[in-house]
Amino acid sequence: MKRLLGAAAIVAAVAALGWAYLHSAPARSQRALPLARTGGDLEWLDKLYSRNPSEVAAATREVAHRGASALPAIQTALRDPQSEAERLKGALKACTILGKVAAPAIPEVASVLTEPGLTAEAAIALSNMGADAFAPLREGLSSDDPIVRRESLRSIGKLTERAPLDTGPVVKVLIQSLRDADDGVRTVSATYLGILHAAPEQSVPALVTALSDTNAEVRRESATALGSFGPAAVPAISALRKASADTNEDVAREAGRALVKLQQK
Repeated sequence: MKRLLGAAAIVAAVAALGWAYLHSAPARSQRALPLARTGGDLEWLDKLYSRNPSEVAAATREVAHRGASALPAIQTALRDPQSEAERLKGALKACTILGKVAAPAIPEVASVLTEPGLTAEAAIALSNMGADAFAPLREGLSSDDPIVRRESLRSIGKLTERAPLDTGPVVKVLIQSLRDADDGVRTVSATYLGILHAAPEQSVPALVTALSDTNAEVRRESATALGSFGPAAVPAISALRKASADTNEDVAREAGRALVKLQQK
């Protein structure tokens, strides 16, 4: 009799455990579903930096199709401190694809501009996001990191070509950057002063001074830039003649070309 009672107790215990498992399983399943949906929903973002070209193309089409509705996922990825580098780069690339449509995400993009490994992607994205991106890019020029300064300045130059910006403030930061301690920043500055060829009364004297820079690339780009100003750069002819005898062949060649342009009637 005791053995029968013991067996019954064991059967009851097993049944109770089975009941508890069956009733708890749906709850675990329900908690897992949102996580699965979240991962799937962001798969298009991750694949923007896939090594598979077809996946990149499909993800690019997905971003373009979603348009502004992609912004919440993009902003969430950029805000999330746990986001991995590939997802962050995907979010930045998505902003580049969307262009001005992604303007509401400018603060999030600007927040990663100074992060190592993301600076170039963030700067490129900002250069496509409209006039409001000028302020954070200008702020990037005060960074202690020359890479941040260089990429911010380059993107300011590109932004000026893509958005309705007043060239006055742009020329101002470009001229200021001709005095930057970093050779690369100064080179970018001279390049974009030539591309914009605006405010010659300020730009030309600054570029003439840069013809004497210690770095040959800066001197070369300054000579090229002066040639783009046409008659407004005539006051630079004397300095360009001197530069045409530069010990660096590239500098001498570009100075000579600029002289030809300025002396044409």
